[in-house]
Amino acid sequence: MGVKTDTRQRMVTSAALLIRERGVAGTSVAGVLEHSNGPRGSVGFHFPGGRAELLADALRWVGGLVSSQLRAGVERGVAPADLFRQICEHYRRELESTGYAAGCPIGAAAQEAYADSALGPIVAEIIDEWAALLAEAMTRTGREPEEASDTALLCISAMEGAITLARVKRSPKPIDLALAAMLPVLSGDAHGHR
Repeated sequence: MGVKTDTRQRMVTSAALLIRERGVAGTSVAGVLEHSNGPRGSVGFHFPGGRAELLADALRWVGGLVSSQLRAGVERGVAPADLFRQICEHYRRELESTGYAAGCPIGAAAQEAYADSALGPIVAEIIDEWAALLAEAMTRTGREPEEASDTALLCISAMEGAITLARVKRSPKPIDLALAAMLPVLSGDAHGHR
């Protein structure tokens, strides 16, 4: 059973890593098998739904990692600005360490698979969860729920756009600019600054 779980998780992880670099269209079953060193028959065994199930599981897994970090920060009372900074800095490090090859798998899927009947709703659910968690951090500091929700969505939009442009420009500057623009909004008083 341990081998089954390990092989499956390696494939899910590999799919997520490939999506962040190659996008949904560029992530093939063969590429995942090669990247994960998975045996040829393992896709049908671990993912009876084939490539669609593999990609869906990869997106849920990687989206869940960010959600877990956000949830833990909210529970510890980390300031919204610090939560946003941590996520942006994570992606900045990933971009720099991979020569700007590795973007955000969720952002890549959002751009390519938004209309896909299987992947689109998963991406929307993940983004909604990220926004809800960031909004919860803001409401805990006194922000009104609607304003917190709008600001959280703006933050995620700024971050995902910055990641995409950082890849294009091969520079961290878009992420730095998004942080500089959003941190005062997140650090503002309970009435916010728009």
